[in-house]
Amino acid sequence: MSKRFLANISKYRNAVGKAAKHEEAYTDLKPSTNATTDTSQLVKVGLNWIAFKHASLGTVGILPSGTVGRVGADVHLLNAHGAGVSDWEFSPFDSNVLITGSDNGEVKVWQIATDGDSISTELTATISTGTGKTIDAIVHHPSAHGIVATTSTNLVQIWDYTDKVQGATISCATHTLTHPSAIFSMSWKGDGTLLATTCKDTQIRVFDPRLQDTPIHTGQGPAGNRPSRVVWLGEKDMLFTLGFNKMRERENAVWNSADLSAPLEIKRLDSSSGIALPLYDEDTSILFLPSRGESVVRWMEISDSAPFMTEGIAFSAQGPVAGAAFFPKQVLKVMQTEVIRLLTVNANGLWPISVSIPRRAYLDFHTDLYPETKSAVPGLEALEWLRGGNKPVPRMSLDPGAAGKPEWIRQAIWTASPKDAAPAPAVAQKQPLVVQPTPSQQKPTATIAPTPQAPAVTPVSQPSKPTTEPVPTASTETISTGASKLSTYQPASAFGKVEEPLTTSALVTAEVAVNNRPHSVSTQAGKASSLPSSPSIVTPVRASPLASRFGAQKASRFRFLTFKPYHISEHFENMSGLSISTAPECSMIEVNPKFLAIPLHGSGGRIGILKTNEPGRVGTKIPSLVCSSDLTGFKFDPFNHNLLVTASDDTKIKGWIIPEGGVDKESDTTKPDWVLSAPTMDKISLVLFHPRAKDVLLSASMDHSDPTIRLWNLKTQEEKLAIKGHKDVIFSCDFNHQGDKIVSVSKDKTIRIWNALTGDLIQEGKGHDSLRSCRVLWLGESDVIASVGFGRGSQREILLFDSNDLAKGPIESKKMDASPGILVPHYDPDTSVLGISARGDRVMKHFEIDVTSPTEFSGKSRFVDVDRLEQGSLQQDVAYLPKRYCNVKEIELAKMYRLTYNSVEVIRVSVPRNKKEFFQDDLFPDTVDVETSSLEAADFFAGKGLDVPPRRINLCPSDMESLAQHQEMMPTTPHSSTNSLDKFLHGKQQAAEDDRKKQAMERMFETAKESKADRDTLVPDTGIIADDEWDD
Repeated sequence: MSKRFLANISKYRNAVGKAAKHEEAYTDLKPSTNATTDTSQLVKVGLNWIAFKHASLGTVGILPSGTVGRVGADVHLLNAHGAGVSDWEFSPFDSNVLITGSDNGEVKVWQIATDGDSISTELTATISTGTGKTIDAIVHHPSAHGIVATTSTNLVQIWDYTDKVQGATISCATHTLTHPSAIFSMSWKGDGTLLATTCKDTQIRVFDPRLQDTPIHTGQGPAGNRPSRVVWLGEKDMLFTLGFNKMRERENAVWNSADLSAPLEIKRLDSSSGIALPLYDEDTSILFLPSRGESVVRWMEISDSAPFMTEGIAFSAQGPVAGAAFFPKQVLKVMQTEVIRLLTVNANGLWPISVSIPRRAYLDFHTDLYPETKSAVPGLEALEWLRGGNKPVPRMSLDPGAAGKPEWIRQAIWTASPKDAAPAPAVAQKQPLVVQPTPSQQKPTATIAPTPQAPAVTPVSQPSKPTTEPVPTASTETISTGASKLSTYQPASAFGKVEEPLTTSALVTAEVAVNNRPHSVSTQAGKASSLPSSPSIVTPVRASPLASRFGAQKASRFRFLTFKPYHISEHFENMSGLSISTAPECSMIEVNPKFLAIPLHGSGGRIGILKTNEPGRVGTKIPSLVCSSDLTGFKFDPFNHNLLVTASDDTKIKGWIIPEGGVDKESDTTKPDWVLSAPTMDKISLVLFHPRAKDVLLSASMDHSDPTIRLWNLKTQEEKLAIKGHKDVIFSCDFNHQGDKIVSVSKDKTIRIWNALTGDLIQEGKGHDSLRSCRVLWLGESDVIASVGFGRGSQREILLFDSNDLAKGPIESKKMDASPGILVPHYDPDTSVLGISARGDRVMKHFEIDVTSPTEFSGKSRFVDVDRLEQGSLQQDVAYLPKRYCNVKEIELAKMYRLTYNSVEVIRVSVPRNKKEFFQDDLFPDTVDVETSSLEAADFFAGKGLDVPPRRINLCPSDMESLAQHQEMMPTTPHSSTNSLDKFLHGKQQAAEDDRKKQAMERMFETAKESKADRDTLVPDTGIIADDEWDD
């Protein structure tokens, strides 16, 4: 076939659908195959969860989307309503938010959370529609967070469920659209501006709900009396309808949403009575038509011009289909050219169907198959949309290479969209296209000016001859992003209508990339900074294209941080009975130089106590302390290694003095040495020792809906101070380095600083925008506070606050990922390295934090990525020994105890150095002695001795010489030019070696591709697909 004719052929025409194998499906479930309404899909898939209709009345089954096989034991049964569940929907911007509707006209909003391996749900809001009839459909707004539309009988109601009190009831809809008869279906336009419905009176209606309650366009739809469906085709001005004609034949039609007088195209299918469930993917323009009771899934591609509907080759599902839904695009196997994945419901379980495009080679990411897709970040908030705002959802690339790039590059890729902004050109464009908006569409526009050429870099051709000519060290360029210099080009729609140009707020690509990039040097075209003359050779360094465009990231001393497990004989192996159901605020492991404590299964709140100098195979019997009630927290006294303090559900704080030989291995210890309690203390969430004062303990408890922080004097065993003022559960607390201030975070999404002596509130500000658990940490002796938790959309994040001004919010934030594990921070003040662990993760990330005060900070970002710990087993928690127990001769910065499901691994955290025979004093400054108290409890509560600096210790062994002393004793070399020449020659040799390796790798890939092509030529031509029809 001629290439000229192939130009208009779709790249998805050879799509192949393949049902999953039995072991790759979700089985051992009890799904219901009976839909209450014709529009119910019976299953919905979010980024983290799958929700399906359970066989029990009013119940929705929830299970993690990443677990396959026999998953019946992993299903959480949500008894959502007393009546039957009719429809449900995940929020596209927060996969942990589930909205359910019932047969009695009630809608509920749920928050899904995890606690170890268990799943919990919490009711956050109830919507009373007032109809008393079945909720036929629930459809979330495609771009506004917190806006949802429901249909019941002849009403479409639009609701705002954000910014409501926990458990509030919403009874007033923001908009109500009344129809003359029962509504069959409803669909939002991709940008969320318009809404389309089909009705029992066979009419198609298009509404602008914010403009008026009556339709702006109407037309005759499918004429049969059977239910019909309408689907808005993404952001196009096109609709798709599916219904029956008067001859009871199923028919499909494509419409111009602005002219419903007649369809653009209509096709008759068959006389089957099966109800189809149209699923449209706007990235590929493919519409799937699974039908209830049929095991064949049809699909067609929708185009902007005739023929509007092009049918593809149908594929089979695993048994008759009862319902179906799409998986999110983020879970696709893009390196196997999987473009869509469906999840179908049948009587045996939930079965995925993978739709892929055959390609000759799978070595590279096929960008032509994966346009940038919508992300999980909303375009605007509910209130903005209700006030008339329109903003597109930021788009993200599915290229797996973006995940490995630095955050500032990944941000630029993630927010870039050909629909949102034109990319910054590498060379000057001839004539940029600009669409002139109509008077009603006048909005600020912007243009991206062509980038000026960077100054040339002159290579040194004769290294043996020194030169005094100044040479630029890197090619640089300037990107102009002023509002007056940005422009967008919007192509015309299929019907010649020019779409509304985007506002400058949507043009985030270039601006975000420039403003968020790390330290960089910018020069104007034709100018270079002068370098001083020198007899030594100036070696030019040619920057990479990305480095020259975005700047170079700040390097950390700890970027090569290594994590090496000790020998297995140093680990605690073969442990059984570990409890993984403790509260998120409770640590899972505590360690000191003598003992190691872990929570165990069993009634009565058991804590296993192991001696740190007796590693090996632990076995089934672990010496234990029994608290007589479920454990909620435990801590070792930093100044007394034999004292362990526990908190439990019986509202008691108990102290246990552990003998030097450990806990009795034959019988459990059930009697504590002392007990603390208060008349109003209830539901203790945490305990924490003071960092400097001996016998001072902090506790946090609910106190019958009056959250309280208490300070105790353990020497006299009495309560000294009660701090009140929180509005919900206290998640975490920490002292500053002096111990006179306390920072706290709570479920009311607020971070506060208190005076530890008087209990007065000093500072208050907004924390994480989530109800899930978070942790807070004061970063050493600085004024910076780190809080780790969840943001909107259940994305894990790190927030940095200025302790002198919490009201202005975080001074910087770091987005992590969307995993459900609760983050736990660990900070080393000597190195400024912040480690982030989480239950159920295999990876522990680390960052070097710039803790300079906001008035003195001048960098681009306070976060500098360093290497991360990756292990094959899932971690539960980590703990560290004090610095004095690190092996400084092996450059051991920290000694980590990593808890897994059945072991405790001991891991050395170090930095590679060449001269290990010297003490690395740049890595090991004098450290605070955290095992020696600075003052007594009585002095602390009296306010005495807080200004005395803590005791510091030098970690340098007596038999080692420090690196600084060694360098001072080394004679200086007068021939600096010779040293520069040696460095240049060494660098040139290294560059040549790197270039040789790169060329060898390229030849290997070329050989692999040629071998694949040679094998393909041996396959006989079957005539099914012409050789020149393949999409390379």
